[in-house]
Amino acid sequence: MNNLPKFAEKTLIFFGFFISSISFILITLSLWDFISADLFAFGLSSGIRVLGSCAIIGCIMSAIGYGIGDYFNNEVKE
Repeated sequence: MNNLPKFAEKTLIFFGFFISSISFILITLSLWDFISADLFAFGLSSGIRVLGSCAIIGCIMSAIGYGIGDYFNNEVKE
């Protein structure tokens, strides 16, 4: 595996996990009423929906990172 795919894999996995973790913490704090979810409201979307969307984006980034690793480690390509 070249250095660029390995770097992209690690970067996407790290940032995906980071975004998902921060979103989970903010969702938990807003559900326990430590912070207001309205701080994250954007346009017509509620704050909890925006935080949930950020968590999903983080999961997708991690999945893409793991997919890059699987793709470039595959020996047989058709």
